[in-house]
Amino acid sequence: MRAFSLLLSLLPLSLGLAACAERNPELAGYRNLAFEIESFYETYAWERNATCLRPEMAIARIETLEDTPEKLVVKVRYHWEDKSFGRDQEMFPWRGGGGWCSDWGERIFTLTKRPDGRVAVVAMTGPQRERG
Repeated sequence: MRAFSLLLSLLPLSLGLAACAERNPELAGYRNLAFEIESFYETYAWERNATCLRPEMAIARIETLEDTPEKLVVKVRYHWEDKSFGRDQEMFPWRGGGGWCSDWGERIFTLTKRPDGRVAVVAMTGPQRERG
């Protein structure tokens, strides 16, 4: 059941990535771009002044800021949601629900280019956990 839920949760993301590829044809050559960005974000990012510590991202738009033979810098517009604490109504009943750990965001990601054509995230703007 959990695997089925995971597949269902990835469906909108897959559709969104297909849309990104159409809107960003220059990024179509980086097949693992969205996966690398999402993985890095979900490993290190937090939101809402560290009250939402396990956000998941759904990419809405990727804009190329810099593209050199060594690196790629992109601005990513995304929707994020942290489901780790249950529904907002349970966490914040006085607010009437409505999305304390769910919002839109924008961050800049710097990726290095590998000889095999893949990319790897090396930096991300915004609040995040320390690496190490």
